[in-house]
Amino acid sequence: MAPDSWQTAFDQLAQLKTTWPGTAWSWDGRFATVGSSFALALEPQALASASRALPRSWDIKTLAEAPDALRALATRTGGLRAQQRLFAGEQDALYGLWWPWGSGTTITLRIGITDGDTTTRLRTLFGVT
Repeated sequence: MAPDSWQTAFDQLAQLKTTWPGTAWSWDGRFATVGSSFALALEPQALASASRALPRSWDIKTLAEAPDALRALATRTGGLRAQQRLFAGEQDALYGLWWPWGSGTTITLRIGITDGDTTTRLRTLFGVT
């Protein structure tokens, strides 16, 4: 994908970052994503913020309706379990993994891009270089 074709997505990610109610963003090398956690009580604000850049979503019941590439991504990252979600931007290459913790009091959102040419730009935007 041409670099400037990502401009809208990165503008939306910048808005997400500005409105994000969670902790500081960090790099998750296991999945090559940026991630931030938040308390369950902040879930409505976090969902509203995430939807700015990641408007499409699937859960364990609807994952079969996701595009092939996103279903494969879900499989590579361990599959979806109850309460977990897979989000995507307008381009399938931009995704979010919404993972509640086992304690039920914290949720983490991980954001990644499968287009390797834009990973550095993602890290720079979220301050995790």
